[in-house]
Amino acid sequence: MKYYAYAMCLAVCGAADAHHGPGQFDRSQPMEVTGVVTDIRFVNPHGYVYFDVTDANGGTVPWRCELQAGSLLRRSGWTEDLFGIGGTITVTGDQGRREEHACALRSVVLADGSVLDRYGQRREVVAPPTRPLRLADGQFNLAGAWAAVQRRPAGGTGLDDAGPGRGPEMIPGPDFELTAAGRKAIEGVSHQVDNPRFYCMPVNIFFDWTFDRHINEIIQTEETITLKYGFMDIVRTIHMNLEEHPVDITPTRAGHSIGRWEEDVLVVDTIGFAEGFIVVGREGVVKHSNALHSVERFSYDAATQALNRSHVVEDPLYFNGQFTGQGTVYLSDVPFDPYDCVELKDEDLRD
Repeated sequence: MKYYAYAMCLAVCGAADAHHGPGQFDRSQPMEVTGVVTDIRFVNPHGYVYFDVTDANGGTVPWRCELQAGSLLRRSGWTEDLFGIGGTITVTGDQGRREEHACALRSVVLADGSVLDRYGQRREVVAPPTRPLRLADGQFNLAGAWAAVQRRPAGGTGLDDAGPGRGPEMIPGPDFELTAAGRKAIEGVSHQVDNPRFYCMPVNIFFDWTFDRHINEIIQTEETITLKYGFMDIVRTIHMNLEEHPVDITPTRAGHSIGRWEEDVLVVDTIGFAEGFIVVGREGVVKHSNALHSVERFSYDAATQALNRSHVVEDPLYFNGQFTGQGTVYLSDVPFDPYDCVELKDEDLRD
């Protein structure tokens, strides 16, 4: 019997939003509330605005409503000054399930009367700085800030509405099948409880590169290429001066990478992974072992200023066949912003 990622969803998946735990907000229960701002926090994975609401008896009830990630708010031109302390705001959103006085913000009327929706843009996207196509040593130039297209960008490259903040699909090949060890590895595992993202931990180097459209950074030298992920702060070093992996690799979430150029395509071979997840989400759960092996190809399209990455993933210990996927990022007009995860979903409301 074959076990496919999408089939396993029946057993191990449930409704959940992109970062917080499953069912934190009820999309079938829209609400509107007006209050006075007491605090604002632009943090990752989600910002929050805090405000006091006057109830029917004249009492003060503290509320908080969730925003998108702080890094994405800043990329969209939002600032904390929009939510001035003491200003009156009106929020529409999805009612909290576990907290009576909480919501996921859909739109807000600010104190000055202006209106923002959750993914509203406060700045015009401009062309990124010009850059040489090659470095001084002749290598193809990948250095710079890179990010997937924003939701509803106000100009620039991208779609009018880019959809939810998903990472690249991990597509099982036609011969994909979990081994006995792979099936045993997911016994008792659920996306709702075990997703590393819910605990400020990265999922994997494939999914996290474009997840939620955070800004990544590539630092390039003759001997190494460093990939700094804008989501969960993964840092990868691609060793361009090695032809083989060392034998004494300490397993990590990012693994050990060596690279080579095939004309202007960067080919990256990675092993040395700590056990983790290939897929973990509403689409299913598949774990990988420390036998995971991946090959990625990075290629640049000068016409669109797009950096395309494809990957092929194998793990003979946990599954037969392959996973494949691809993702695209563009030169960013906003610099890299470290993630610095601060999970607030389980905090108590402030006095």
